[in-house]
Amino acid sequence: MKMARLSFLAAAAAAALAVVPATAAERYRFGGGPAGGAWAPAVGAGTQLLNKQLGSKYNFQNSPTGGSVANVRQVALGELHTAWGHIVQVYQQWHGTDAFKKDGAKQTFRVVAKVRAQSQIIAVLADSPIKSYADMAGKKVSLLNRGSGSSVNCVNIFEALGMMDKIDARYLGFAESGRALGDRQIDVYCSAGVPFVIPALTQLSIQKPVRYISMTEEEQKKVTDKFKFYSPITIPPQKEVRGVTTPARSFSYDVWWIAHKSMSEQAVYDMLKTVADPANLTQLSKAASYWKDLSGDFDPLKASKILVHPAAARYWKERGAKVPAEVVKGF
Repeated sequence: MKMARLSFLAAAAAAALAVVPATAAERYRFGGGPAGGAWAPAVGAGTQLLNKQLGSKYNFQNSPTGGSVANVRQVALGELHTAWGHIVQVYQQWHGTDAFKKDGAKQTFRVVAKVRAQSQIIAVLADSPIKSYADMAGKKVSLLNRGSGSSVNCVNIFEALGMMDKIDARYLGFAESGRALGDRQIDVYCSAGVPFVIPALTQLSIQKPVRYISMTEEEQKKVTDKFKFYSPITIPPQKEVRGVTTPARSFSYDVWWIAHKSMSEQAVYDMLKTVADPANLTQLSKAASYWKDLSGDFDPLKASKILVHPAAARYWKERGAKVPAEVVKGF
């Protein structure tokens, strides 16, 4: 009888365990970017790494998007859990200005890392007669697809220079713009640089060399004076892009990694600890160079009053970064 009773209890316990589901992995959507840009493959490599090393705790889904505008808006709304965004869109969404005025100020997210600085590229085929911005009047200029941060920056350039009503503006994607430039369906390709190249142009240049158009000092000043997020830079010659043999004046701007408040603090910490581990970061950078400069340099956020996630601050402090206390605050 005693043995029978023990067998019954064991069977009952096993049955009880069988109906209790195992703890499900936390699921998070990581916003990527459009085809032909640098963000899509970089985020793809990042999510693959995260799922490989943290798959028992989390599931990260690489979610293609239209770019920075879509990324920031969707994270702010909680439609994405984490993504990258240009400082322009991060600031505007945080404060509810410009392109995000209708949305209103949304502080439902926090910054978790500085990704890197980007530049803006204006390219033509190497044999094009276009030598300056003034030469672009009446020409077909791809300002990239609406919804991408790169497109916003392209529009900002031509607005600052008073040329938006002088060009034949087209809004094509990264890859589509590269094909159109190669086929001479457009004359000019405006794009973000990572930091000074973009895959679609690099690939095109193998068969058809390209050339970057340089701003004059006066043009550069007009752009950086009107848009305070931009800093003047000079893009050096690029060995990997055939035809880019001379320097070109342009501007740079920061890209930030943000996370929605719905992500658990532990998930934010584990995500950073995995991706930013020196060995992992080296491997990621080989797959997608965009990861190479990932850091906890949050000093630029002090002026814009945008906040850093406490879990991110904890991680970067452990790595030796000096995180300003005034920018760290939870929800």
